[in-house]
Amino acid sequence: METLNDLLEESFERHADKAAVRRLERGPDGLGYVPCTYADLHQQRDRLVAGLAALGLCKGQRIGILTDGGYEPILAFLAADRAGLTAVPLCHKSSTEILVHNISQSAVVCLIVDDKGLEQYRLIRPALSQSPQIIRTEGTEGEGTGWAELVAGGGNGTTSQVQVSAEDESKILYTSGSSGLPKGVVQTHGNIVANVRSVWDKISPAEDFRFFKSAPDYHAMGILNIYYPLAKGWTLDLARSPDRVLADIRLSEPDGFLTVPLVLDKVFANVRKEIDAGGFKGRLVDRAVRARSKLSRNQAGVVDHLVDKTVGGRVVGAIKDQLSKRVGSQLSLLVVGSAKADPDALAFFQDVLGIHAFEGYGVTECAPLIAANHLEGCKVGTVGRPLFDIRLVREDGVEVARAEVDRDDYRTEEGAVGELWVSGPNVMRGYLGDAEQTARVLVEDPEEAGRLWYRTGDLFSMDVEGFLTFRGRVGRQFKLGNGEFVNPELLETIYSRAPLVEHLLITGKQAWSHLVVIVTVDVEEAARQTDLGELPAVVDGDDEGLRTFEPVHGRIRQQLVVEADLAGLSGHERPVRILVLPKALSEEDGTLTRGLRKVVPKQVVALYAESIEAAAQ
Repeated sequence: METLNDLLEESFERHADKAAVRRLERGPDGLGYVPCTYADLHQQRDRLVAGLAALGLCKGQRIGILTDGGYEPILAFLAADRAGLTAVPLCHKSSTEILVHNISQSAVVCLIVDDKGLEQYRLIRPALSQSPQIIRTEGTEGEGTGWAELVAGGGNGTTSQVQVSAEDESKILYTSGSSGLPKGVVQTHGNIVANVRSVWDKISPAEDFRFFKSAPDYHAMGILNIYYPLAKGWTLDLARSPDRVLADIRLSEPDGFLTVPLVLDKVFANVRKEIDAGGFKGRLVDRAVRARSKLSRNQAGVVDHLVDKTVGGRVVGAIKDQLSKRVGSQLSLLVVGSAKADPDALAFFQDVLGIHAFEGYGVTECAPLIAANHLEGCKVGTVGRPLFDIRLVREDGVEVARAEVDRDDYRTEEGAVGELWVSGPNVMRGYLGDAEQTARVLVEDPEEAGRLWYRTGDLFSMDVEGFLTFRGRVGRQFKLGNGEFVNPELLETIYSRAPLVEHLLITGKQAWSHLVVIVTVDVEEAARQTDLGELPAVVDGDDEGLRTFEPVHGRIRQQLVVEADLAGLSGHERPVRILVLPKALSEEDGTLTRGLRKVVPKQVVALYAESIEAAAQ
């Protein structure tokens, strides 16, 4: 089986003169991207390997990475792979307690830090039983070893060959830990290689492609966001930090990038707002969008062709121009994950804007991909076909669907829903130092000795073609006092279309007569509601006045009702009880996951329990 070293060595040899990585640097003309070729990346990796060896690091040890993004972590990942070390990327926004836990449990012997990371390390050092060696990526003086000194110590990069196998550890990634302390997911070389190979030419067969790194290093998608484009011989553009992604992507003008559904939803919501406003402009936008959509699906009539060739084409062009101001004009591919995407938004990007928007599904424990839409099979509204063997298992243990990927064999009970189990080379080795939790999620196949299935905890159905549809999270469904069951994820997708919604969560329980819709305000959109009277000003980032402005709340209620009407929702699914939170969700208070900023339902409900109970009455 291949290792990550095998993948990269082949790429170094085949693409030596191509740009491998581009990073932003400030020059005489301002910020601009500066390329590093595959040959340069190869040389720098080998010198870092030699430098780490000179520090006394050897195969089997672990190195932590506590930085706010940048180029050095990528070199550290590649060097660790080559040296047989395990990289442990850490989130600099984590609490002191979590950082102490992650560093202590993973037993890192070396910690790579930038200035911010060094400051955090100094705060937690007294709580660590053993202090790791420090490598600084910034600054010329201070404790530990400087990056330039380390690389210079590697000389010409000559070291003895370290034997690395596909079964060896490559990464330990800590889950966001919505309850309790995070779990360390042990990913092997083989796990990550399996992911890269599973979508090799299915996302894009292009040889020259600029891929923007939008996912953070400590996220499983962030790891794939590094290895996939580099293995393909593409150019990987870096943001200066995860917080600067939106600003830096404009300078990159990439061909593709990974994104969360919220980005698509907001673009689509602006178009829907124009259509819903009615009048001549609204009707014009609606007709232009419908004509282009029919053309893309080969369903267009003579009038549709005429509309698209005249004013309709200009309308769609104007929409694309607005998008280009945010991400550049070269965009042809979006890989969508982390949360359920709105099918209408996906269809809009693909059919109207001509941008492939492939929704997929994965978890950290599977490095991370399990299923994906792609060039060889795409069905909007699903997460695609499985990339590895899967089973759907009911709560009573009965299997209701199975996919054997190599045989292109999909067996399912029509309409049946079950928990998704996956088996394959992408499945993690286990949770670091937690045999009990590992045993709960890794289940041995009763009929095939040695084969393990990972239980995702997510509910899906599968059609006869093998396309998987997300049906909710095990344990999130609830029953109301009237006996009606509610699938919150489905309603969250619908209600999130409201233009004034930033984040949204549905909750409920049997003691209540109605579900509760929990909303945070999209402040930028709220500031545009000038017809509501004099809006509270946002001063020095303080937007609480706007978030708590009752006329804005009233308009949110109106928009939610509109979405319920458009979706034809039943009475028990409608927005009767609404709670608008006075502040944004954040990574700092745990209501959003680190990096990809996905809503953490348990934490939101815990923090606002009293307000939610009051709203439910």
